[in-house]
Amino acid sequence: MFEEGELVEFKREFTHKMLKTVVAFANSRGGVIYLGVDDDGTLCGLEDADKAMLAAVNSIRDGIRPSAAAVTQCETIQLEGKSLVGIRVERGAKRPYYLADKGMRPEGVYVRQGSASFMATEAEIAAMLQAAAGSYYEDGRSLRQDLTFAATATAFEAHGLDWGEAQMASLGLVDGDSQFTNLGLLLSDQCEASIKLAAFFGSKRTTFKDRAETSGSLLAQVDQAMTFLERHAHYKTRFEGLRRIDYDDFPPDALREALLNAVVHRDYALAAPTLASVLEDRIELTSHGGLPRGCALEEFQMDVSVPRNPKLAAVFYRLGLIESYGTGITRMFEAYEGSGRAPEFEITRHLFKVTLPNRNAELRATPRRPHAADADAMGDRERVVLTMLEGEGPLKRSDIQKRFEFSQATLLRILKKLEEQGLVRPEGQTRNRTYRAVAV
Repeated sequence: MFEEGELVEFKREFTHKMLKTVVAFANSRGGVIYLGVDDDGTLCGLEDADKAMLAAVNSIRDGIRPSAAAVTQCETIQLEGKSLVGIRVERGAKRPYYLADKGMRPEGVYVRQGSASFMATEAEIAAMLQAAAGSYYEDGRSLRQDLTFAATATAFEAHGLDWGEAQMASLGLVDGDSQFTNLGLLLSDQCEASIKLAAFFGSKRTTFKDRAETSGSLLAQVDQAMTFLERHAHYKTRFEGLRRIDYDDFPPDALREALLNAVVHRDYALAAPTLASVLEDRIELTSHGGLPRGCALEEFQMDVSVPRNPKLAAVFYRLGLIESYGTGITRMFEAYEGSGRAPEFEITRHLFKVTLPNRNAELRATPRRPHAADADAMGDRERVVLTMLEGEGPLKRSDIQKRFEFSQATLLRILKKLEEQGLVRPEGQTRNRTYRAVAV
């Protein structure tokens, strides 16, 4: 007959596992699955080809999201006296396609490489999402459509602004088919993105003082995060004669702008949370996505606004939370004028980290993490795991695995790589082993 390859797959009979191949073909270049053929190409035929075809059609309809019915075509084939079923799968326009019972994560998303189907990486899933949505993640259709907007409605009403279906449409929370977009998801009460906050004793992430995680609409999350940061951003007092003068450890304007920058410019196609750490000598906010569209930091300092999420930025502007011309970074620097200190920025392809120094702390070297050479050597998964360990470690492998839903084998490879680079240190026996980011 012919051989298996990138565009051809043989199956002796229909099983539910065949859906992985359908998903892989739809996410790649397409292909054809032949039922009734052994792996070596030997025709074995099907006892009831019509029954097998009906089972395949129903399974594809019910087991794959978004619906792959429009990109699949099934037919019975007679070849050398044998009854076969051919399932032709076209490259889909709504990628990534995924197994409905696994969800849009590596365990549910497959791609075709050679004659085999493999789990997609998070980077491949993010690339497919961006391609399907066009230029911006926020324009893509939300996988969740059971959304409510109590917190966002309250925010609009508090500013004297109308809120309803017309406003949701004009702002981009729903698309032309009246379906909620990812922007709608971000502003909904069901928003899956979050900000993880932690306060530590001293200048190292060794002993927690307090921790929290935000939830709900991004508008509500900003308030929750700011409340936490203000609670731990203390001030000092000195007296000039009989006059008491209070000095904030961290300029309120700089803190506010850094938080808003992390929320508005984050890459929400990545599942990892924004991290905020309060230490004695600094506050660090790390968001995922790097600089949008290849812009350099110097361009932001020139008051150039190039938001990664322009419609999200428009909502925040409408509510008076941000300026319209990207003055946030300039305001951070201005807030530190005369203090002998200034905000610091570390930028990689996938991370944007802002460090706000404590104006009242003694001058000391600020830890720099990760080093540029280390950042270049790390992949997306290693970088995200390292960032979590820096903000929340030490953690057990099982805790990290639950957070990112990596397989055990994948996570062990990531941790081993970070350990070999001297960035992570395992502690304890195998059963209770934890992993800690190594300070540099």
